[in-house]
Amino acid sequence: MTEPLIALHDVTKDYVSAAGVVHALRAIDIDIMPGEFVAIVGTSGSGKSTLMNILGCLDRPTHGTYTLAGFDVGARTNDGRAIVRNRLIGFIFQGFNLLPRTTALENVELPLSYRGVAASTRRARAEKALTAVGLQGRMDHTPNQLSGGQQQRVAIARALVTDPPLLLADEPTGNLDTRTSLEVLALLQRLNRDLGITICLVTHEHDIAACASRVITFRDGRIVSDVRQDEPKDAARELQLLGPAEESKAEHSEEDPKVARLRRIGGPLPFAVYAMMFVGALLGLGVGAFYNSLVLGFKVAWIPPASALLGEAILGARYAKSRLGRPLTHDQRIRAALYYTLGTVVLWGAMTALTMPDPMWKAILPLAGAKLAVFGLGILGVVLASALVRYGLLWAFSPRLRKLQPKPST
Repeated sequence: MTEPLIALHDVTKDYVSAAGVVHALRAIDIDIMPGEFVAIVGTSGSGKSTLMNILGCLDRPTHGTYTLAGFDVGARTNDGRAIVRNRLIGFIFQGFNLLPRTTALENVELPLSYRGVAASTRRARAEKALTAVGLQGRMDHTPNQLSGGQQQRVAIARALVTDPPLLLADEPTGNLDTRTSLEVLALLQRLNRDLGITICLVTHEHDIAACASRVITFRDGRIVSDVRQDEPKDAARELQLLGPAEESKAEHSEEDPKVARLRRIGGPLPFAVYAMMFVGALLGLGVGAFYNSLVLGFKVAWIPPASALLGEAILGARYAKSRLGRPLTHDQRIRAALYYTLGTVVLWGAMTALTMPDPMWKAILPLAGAKLAVFGLGILGVVLASALVRYGLLWAFSPRLRKLQPKPST
């Protein structure tokens, strides 16, 4: 016989306060098999949230044992329970809990970054999870560009990306309207049915619990009923019975081409970004010149210019990230590199023209025809090459999610 995924035996949870002892859970016995869809129902104060905290390894029982996938979770330390949470459990919250200034893709990648997964693998798995919840066309949208239902789908994808055997959903439809709630429930039913993921859903609404194959009702910290439903409500069918809605059509329609283009371009760059690039260039030039003179004795002439390029890219890219809330887009990097290069050419060209000695002017002014064209093409080539180098450096030093990745614990 298959072993239970979740086994709670004689679990009790007491809280001690100034008013006395609060018995949140009283001698709970529950076995949940792999692949079950269980709804935990109860009014406020019934103990269902306390049970969810214990199931999610956020709290430990006062008495009794909690076993998850064969591990005695209650006996583990805080760090041990954190590992179990990261490896075995996916969480779906009522409030979505998405990072507001990062894209859907980056939000879904986050749990994998805590595992130390390589950036390319993280991206591929996050894209797969978002596709599984029907958001393949919204991966680079931030939460404020998504509807409530789409944000909850991102949260579900984030829970799925680690391939957990257990999903814990705490009032996942509490902030959603009827239609969107049915869409989320239909998605959960499909994940349970097609992927065999075990789902524990906490709710106080009996019509939401009707979509589960098993309903456990709590009252005053005790189980008052544990009912298996042979024919749970089909959320997808209920959604069809509601009929079409304009809001639903708009949510799933293709994005307007003009809006998509503006989002892809990323909007104009604040002038302060160019100013910070200039400050970075001056700092890099100073550091490079100091190193060149002190260590190399002026033997390597390209050190100061190279350090200036690095300085402007690092400071400019990171300032843009803090100002815009995300790395520069492809179009913004092109504009930053080209406009900054043209600005420096005009600046240094004007300074050179004002300080150029007469012999050099006398050598340049007589140029005409083919020689003048070659001179002009040479200047243009230098400008384009400089812009290309700046573009590459801005891309390399954009502070993406992989830059924030913590070192995996040993």
